[in-house]
Amino acid sequence: MKGHRVTLYVKSVRTVVGTEEWGRWGFVGGAGARSGTRLLPDYKVYSEAKYESVLPDNQKKVVEMVEEIARKHGFEVEVVDVAKKKGLKIKTFPTLITDTGEKIEGDISKDQIESFLAKTA
Repeated sequence: MKGHRVTLYVKSVRTVVGTEEWGRWGFVGGAGARSGTRLLPDYKVYSEAKYESVLPDNQKKVVEMVEEIARKHGFEVEVVDVAKKKGLKIKTFPTLITDTGEKIEGDISKDQIESFLAKTA
């Protein structure tokens, strides 16, 4: 049947993908040549880690399988990253839920997806 929808819940992890560095000029006080104080130019380099949300390999593979198989069976696929959405109470990843409320979760194989979507359609 056309028009059915499946939702695949996944959970990405924050991974360091690099660092960003920048420099900043400033001044520090130092002893004067004769007496008193003087300002000396000072350059400091700062760095900060850059993060990106990345799906684990097993979940990436499931996303690709679900999209491919669901297209064959006429389903629309929505992939929801639980790490980016608050308030969802999904505990096992990945989890595949149809619009009728049936679900499979955990380590999902290609055969499980095929039979699950075939019986739902």
